Amino acid sequence: MSQHYYKYRSLQNLRWFLDIIMNERLYASRYTCLNDSMEGVYITNENCRDIINLLKTKKYKTRICSLSKEYRDTRMWAYYADSHKGCCIEVSAKDMRCNPVDINYSENLPRVLNDTDGSKLLSHKSSLWEYEQEVRFFRKTAWLNVNIHRIIFGMRVSKSDYDFYKQLIGRINPSIEIKQIQENEIIDGFTA
Repeated sequence: MSQHYYKYRSLQNLRWFLDIIMNERLYASRYTCLNDSMEGVYITNENCRDIINLLKTKKYKTRICSLSKEYRDTRMWAYYADSHKGCCIEVSAKDMRCNPVDINYSENLPRVLNDTDGSKLLSHKSSLWEYEQEVRFFRKTAWLNVNIHRIIFGMRVSKSDYDFYKQLIGRINPSIEIKQIQENEIIDGFTA
């Protein structure tokens, strides 16, 4: 059985949301479009401009589909799902050969050599992002084909909007489970 992961989405752009459902695919961005300004930054002992340019090219050619292992973290809902007015889409990769890579969270920048490829460079992030529990699918193309198992709507999605989306999704793909997250399911990030 394949592992399930979660993509948080705003519903502000209905076209993008419907594209995911109708085409069963998620967009894979270039690292330069991701929200972490330190994305792909590294330390190297190499002082050769050719190697640095090669690494930059490898990173740029690598496309990233970022997902989370968790659907209940309130920070993820706040940042990526329009403060609970969006949704979280539970998916698995259609291509069983497409393996997710767990992000390595660290206080230090990764050290690389000239044989490092783009995905190695792009699988490290600051420990400040650890709450995301991120996995990445690295692609050469702009799309990751997925099976959609469930769509979880945020607590602030109105009943009328929830009913509308539930009916719409049911007509597009009746096998997708639809639910609205409840307050008692949320992990708030505070420590006791």
